[in-house]
Amino acid sequence: MGVLPDVLDRACTYYADQTAIVDDERSITYRRLGEWRNQIARALIDCGIQKGERVGLLMPNCLEFIPIQHGIWAAGAVLVQMPTRAAADGFRSNLASTDATTLIYHAKFESAVAAIREDLPKLQTVIRVGLPDRIEVDAMAFEAIVDAQDDTRPEVAIDEEDEAYVLFTSGSTGEPKGVVNSHLTWSYYSISAGLEIGDIAFGEVFAHGAPLTHFSQIFVMPTFLRGGVNVMLPGLVADALMENVQRHRVTATALVPTIIYLLLDHPHRADFDLSSLRTVVYAGAPIAPERLRQALDVFGPIFIQAYAGTEQGYVSCLRKNEHRVDDEVWAARLASAGRPMFHVQISIQDDDDRQLPVGRTGEICSHQLGQMLGYLDPTRDRETVRDGWVHTGDIGYLDENGFLFIVDRKKDMVVSGGFNVFPRQVEDVLSTHPAVAQTAVIGVPHTKWGEAVLALVVAKPGEITGSGLEKELIEHVKQALGSVPAPKTVLFADELPLNPAGKVDKKAIRKPYWQGRTRQIG
Repeated sequence: MGVLPDVLDRACTYYADQTAIVDDERSITYRRLGEWRNQIARALIDCGIQKGERVGLLMPNCLEFIPIQHGIWAAGAVLVQMPTRAAADGFRSNLASTDATTLIYHAKFESAVAAIREDLPKLQTVIRVGLPDRIEVDAMAFEAIVDAQDDTRPEVAIDEEDEAYVLFTSGSTGEPKGVVNSHLTWSYYSISAGLEIGDIAFGEVFAHGAPLTHFSQIFVMPTFLRGGVNVMLPGLVADALMENVQRHRVTATALVPTIIYLLLDHPHRADFDLSSLRTVVYAGAPIAPERLRQALDVFGPIFIQAYAGTEQGYVSCLRKNEHRVDDEVWAARLASAGRPMFHVQISIQDDDDRQLPVGRTGEICSHQLGQMLGYLDPTRDRETVRDGWVHTGDIGYLDENGFLFIVDRKKDMVVSGGFNVFPRQVEDVLSTHPAVAQTAVIGVPHTKWGEAVLALVVAKPGEITGSGLEKELIEHVKQALGSVPAPKTVLFADELPLNPAGKVDKKAIRKPYWQGRTRQIG
């Protein structure tokens, strides 16, 4: 598979004069990408950074992101990817837990870096990209240390087994954990998964609105290997996304379901020419089947679903030709996470790690070459990896045709009066109601039943919320699933809280109800 700098070199050689990255009015060719990567690597080495040292990267989606990322790898250092949507405390934790000796950050994070700088004695080198409105940190200027460097790749011996990448889990079911990958696992993960899931074509124009610190990044290298263009967007805002699709004739993108919902409900969607889009990968959270049917009606058969996790990598996908509504059997499979990819094994296991037969519900476990080496804290490895299997913490089953159905997160399950309630099933039913745009279901304390089901609902524009709609929604679920899973309370909100990965933050929704109690908040 090769080390990561070798993979990029190949693309820069093959497509030297083609455009590699676009960021608003700025762009670079593949040749310049390779040269810039080399200059950054040499600058880091001149700063005293040794092979194997960990380098924190705190950058939004921008032109500099990918060259810096690859410059770190070409210097033989280890990239510590810092989620940009976190706060200063999260940045401090990322750097401290990895013993990072260097931080490269964008000027927009000046105040956050200033707030944590004195708390990080092991952080010896700090490099700022761009100029902030007010300088608060004693940092080296990125442009000053890079521009004068030679643009040939430095001679650093890098092995496939060398540590390359530390990522952090989204923290949707607890505190974020550091996950370690090697050059081999990450290149295998990104190339094999990205090409298979993304259906990347030669000349692809892939728009990255979701943070490159999360799942969108997996499609960067496959796009390069097909001589395509990676378009940087400042964030996943529906208007900006549609404007850029029209402007750059974007052919592919990766979205979380929340953004698909916003696009579907956008009052001015028809004002944009989105006809160039041929692929939309959605991942990061389950999508309501009813809303998926709407998306297929509006945009056509351009969707690919991906199921993945930081620890296990990409596991399964529901391909474009499997998004069918013309047949009842296939329509039912829209609720699945597709089938395992060619390089992945899936096992459904019980609480004693025994494999369960087809159709039985248990924990989803996977095995592949692209899975993590382990956690930063190796004492936690056993929690997740046993006998080579990554235990995902998700509950589901495989049907007789190999389709994977995810019932829910193991920690999200609600136990009410001794009965197991899976919030995702309730959310899927609520989403079929014409008044519901988004919903999140949790368990809250109840003196009689232990837990009661509560639904937080974002209504579609123009819908009248209140006790009348609440009763209607409760009855809607009761008719479909019975009285136990039906919410006892429905609350209405303008929006659902999101965590740094863009997923609905159920931990934040639960917090007011469970604070001060001994039960672990999932």
